[in-house]
Amino acid sequence: MTDAVYLQMSLDLPRESARVGQTRRMLDGALAGAGVEQDCRDDIRLALTEACTNVIEHAGLATTYHVDVTVDGDRCVIEVTDDGGGFDPAGVRPGDLWSDSGRGLQLVAAVVDGLDVVSVDGTGTLLRFTKQLTWR
Repeated sequence: MTDAVYLQMSLDLPRESARVGQTRRMLDGALAGAGVEQDCRDDIRLALTEACTNVIEHAGLATTYHVDVTVDGDRCVIEVTDDGGGFDPAGVRPGDLWSDSGRGLQLVAAVVDGLDVVSVDGTGTLLRFTKQLTWR
């Protein structure tokens, strides 16, 4: 990649599953336009989907959540924040291999280069993940 890419996107979203797909497609279009490889975009789409779905399914007190995306050069940072009451990340147990749920954070961790979960019980949760971008 010869030119530095900078992209910033900030969205406030309702806790509606239909918005997850729209958000995923919007980010994928921006990354594709910048020249990010398909495999890399697939990983980012999966991680974003899991992060947003976790808010929809588990942040019971939240009515909205926030997604911030920053691409600076070869690195993409995505933060998904909610005010849904928080939880103890140490108390999260991996989901059963054959279960349809309970593996969201495991999936995110498997496809990104860095994952931080900051949750304040009674307040909310910030899930931040980073991905090194690869270019076409």
